[in-house]
Amino acid sequence: MKHVLGTKDVFAIYRLPNEDNFYLLQPEANQYIPLESLSENDAAFVMHPFDEEGDSPAIAFIPKKIFINPQFSFFSEHKGNPHIISESNYIPLLDKFVEAIQSNNFHKAICSRIIQKDMPTEDLYPLFMKLQKQYPFAFIYLMNIPGEGCWMGATPEILLTDDHGVGETAALAGTRPLSSEEDWGKKEIIEQQMVERYIANILISRKKNFQKIGPFTINAGRVMHLKTRFRFPLESHWKEVAMDIHPTPAICGLPKVEAKDFILQNEPHDRSYYCGFLGPVNLHGKTDLFVNLRCMQVFKDKFALYVGGGITSDSVSTKELEETRWKSRTLSDIIEEVYCEQEIIG
Repeated sequence: MKHVLGTKDVFAIYRLPNEDNFYLLQPEANQYIPLESLSENDAAFVMHPFDEEGDSPAIAFIPKKIFINPQFSFFSEHKGNPHIISESNYIPLLDKFVEAIQSNNFHKAICSRIIQKDMPTEDLYPLFMKLQKQYPFAFIYLMNIPGEGCWMGATPEILLTDDHGVGETAALAGTRPLSSEEDWGKKEIIEQQMVERYIANILISRKKNFQKIGPFTINAGRVMHLKTRFRFPLESHWKEVAMDIHPTPAICGLPKVEAKDFILQNEPHDRSYYCGFLGPVNLHGKTDLFVNLRCMQVFKDKFALYVGGGITSDSVSTKELEETRWKSRTLSDIIEEVYCEQEIIG
């Protein structure tokens, strides 16, 4: 049976890292609710924006139907015009971030931009399947919410998992192209240490006895990152811990409040769900929440790819620009492969 999904349907399709199966979740009567209305033990799919005080709401829906490995079709009919930052305009924005950090306003902040690919988006089923195949270690998802849009991504970063009372989170920072043979530099190592300390301090403040594993190098699409895993007993509600951690220094900065204020005042675009978090909660005894990186908003006539980089006092704007090019290829290359294949077949 093929599931024909429309732009007015509420649904989430996802595949967890290192798993073979993917799932289609749909609520009853296309209903979703504010995340704050979700009960502690409800099984649901959730999506939270970068800034909960912005225009994009934190939402959840309780699945009425769950399908395993379904064949589906979905054509996004959403329209919109996200604020695109050209490379020539991104450099001065990066310079502004670096100057603020060097003036000791804060220690680190993430500067992001949107890259647009103008092309008809067509059926997203083959793109979803290709992402699964290409990135087995990522969280692959496709989510549609009427009024909020269609989002799709392949994110490598865990925010919080809960597997029958065992919690895990991760510090993920530092970026190099996959082809690089150089050792990690001072800038990337310091960036990773900032995120590590941030996570450790949260767990200490919550009186968690945690196990730290790493840092080690992981591959994430066309780039590599430094990653450190933290495991700990999770007796409290997932929402409390997730909201303590979000937004991490890896997608916001340090100190968190000052960095976030600077981002909201100076980035010319709305991040919406980019750098937020999403995933299934309380399904099959597990919660799996991921930071919404390597993601895009899918419109009828274009893909809007969200990318960014961690800025510190050692950042060089031209190198940070290059980093966003590497990161955008995680999705951009696959989009081109899928549409080229369809063109050839047709």
